[in-house]
Amino acid sequence: KQILVLGLDGAGKTSVLHSLATNHVKRSMAPTEGFNAVCISTEGSQMEFLEIGGSESLRSYWKMYLPKVLLLIYVVDSADHARLPVAKQLLHQVIQNNSTLPVVVLANKQ
Repeated sequence: KQILVLGLDGAGKTSVLHSLATNHVKRSMAPTEGFNAVCISTEGSQMEFLEIGGSESLRSYWKMYLPKVLLLIYVVDSADHARLPVAKQLLHQVIQNNSTLPVVVLANKQ
């Protein structure tokens, strides 16, 4: 089972995963063109994160992975005020048929 990381393109999903994995902040990352998997091991536990790019062409894949995950982390670029309504709409669409899936909304770029 995995933790799914979703959000609009440019929200900072890859940067968040990089920060979790390395404990260092890297300010500029190349956009994810497809999928990105990160495994983080700690004392006695292992977490596998699957990030799916947020461009329009990749959003159709989001719902295919939802039934297989334990948790959804939805990353929002809190500085991109113009796209907050789109981010909200897409999150609502994603969780509409997955009402029992735990969701963490991460307001990035504050």
